[in-house]
Amino acid sequence: LVLWVVFLWVGAAFGETLDRIVAVVDGDIILYSDLQAKIRLIEKTSPGAKPGNPSLQPQFEREVLNQMIRDRLTDQEVRRMKISVSQQEVDNALQSMKKENNFTDAQFDYVVGQSGQTVEQFREGIKKEMERSRLLERVLKSKTIITDAEVDAYLKTAGTQESNAPDRLRLAVIFLPTAEGGQGKTGEGAEKLAKDLHDRIKKGEDFAKLAREYSKGPAVAEGGDIGYIATEELAPYIAAAIRDLKPNDVSEVVRASTGFYIVKIIDTRREKLDATGAGAREKARRVLFQQEMSRKFESWVKELEARSFIQISL
Repeated sequence: LVLWVVFLWVGAAFGETLDRIVAVVDGDIILYSDLQAKIRLIEKTSPGAKPGNPSLQPQFEREVLNQMIRDRLTDQEVRRMKISVSQQEVDNALQSMKKENNFTDAQFDYVVGQSGQTVEQFREGIKKEMERSRLLERVLKSKTIITDAEVDAYLKTAGTQESNAPDRLRLAVIFLPTAEGGQGKTGEGAEKLAKDLHDRIKKGEDFAKLAREYSKGPAVAEGGDIGYIATEELAPYIAAAIRDLKPNDVSEVVRASTGFYIVKIIDTRREKLDATGAGAREKARRVLFQQEMSRKFESWVKELEARSFIQISL
């Protein structure tokens, strides 16, 4: 009986630590642990992506694995063709994004943070995107050009005239990361502190003072004031938490994948957008460029898959 119990215990312990290969892509392997790490990242950055029905989980895992296979094939081609993107080029791309969206550094950090990504993860995504663009230009031997006429048509159909301009909110933020999402407290500790700070704010303590003292989010020196940000730039859970708030109102404690937010509405305004302005046109050109690159990539990667050795064992 003792031997039988020991055997079961060892078997269970082994089963918990056992990993397995779920795909081989031209000699590169993808482990089940790699797949689960990717799924956790997706759940952080896109909470709505996970299927609500547990029976659909295998299908979801297969879709994520297929995307990982495509990413692995792309990375292999990037290495084979010796394509590189420097850190300075990534910096320049990020500065262009900030300029197009009129983001301050604090606003940019907030938008990235609420998506569940670190700035480094976001930078890596931009780097991959730039590598992919250069790869396709090299493979297809043609550049992707977005004409002024295409930009004009996009701006017209996207409804970016002044009457349809989005609301912009001036927000102040207190963010308390959990240990899983940053250098913060455990989940319970961060939540307890967030609720305590929320109670103190409701009783009249100064939001900015508490933000400077406790927040680990953006614009700490400014009392959490990140300035004006478009409602469309907010994560869905933040937008829902502040939807009915007025200036000087404070949200309830908002749970995110990386920690807890308390958000204060300082002011609201409707932005006057000029569809002919350089910022709006550059943003439209970037959107159209990404759409065209995605279309070209979809066609190219299917051809690459067809001539590659791919073995799936999920």
